Amino acid sequence: MNEKVLNALKELNIDYQEFEEAGLTKTVDNAAKTLNIEKGQVAKSILVKPAKKNFAMIIASGDKKISSKKMRAYFGCKTSFANAEDTYNLTGFTFGGVCPFGIDKSIDVLVDKSMQRFDALYIACGSDSSLAKMTYDEILQKISSTEVDLTED
Repeated sequence: MNEKVLNALKELNIDYQEFEEAGLTKTVDNAAKTLNIEKGQVAKSILVKPAKKNFAMIIASGDKKISSKKMRAYFGCKTSFANAEDTYNLTGFTFGGVCPFGIDKSIDVLVDKSMQRFDALYIACGSDSSLAKMTYDEILQKISSTEVDLTED
């Protein structure tokens, strides 16, 4: 696992689990199947680029889609999803491991309210075979207190 992620997890006192087999948590479907949980309990981290602002990361429930209309209203401009190259260059993570731990402080992290309905959530830890178990309140306390409603109803 990435050293900056390990340091961030330790600093935030967040427990995590690493799986020996690569790819077990690469997608929402993989993670849900591996842990035998609902897809909505997998917290996906998505990097977006508002046209007039810096990049932002949205953490949302794995069973929800991000709404372009809601993003436009929230950011006040057209917003697109970051491509794989930008995501890697800005976070150091590839698809399946993108997470809010140890990322550049210039990236605003937004916590979507879609995750409120679950007692336990699982969020990637920088690889496609690691997850941290957290509550919604812990995510707000330890990662970002900025709550948003950016998913489709």
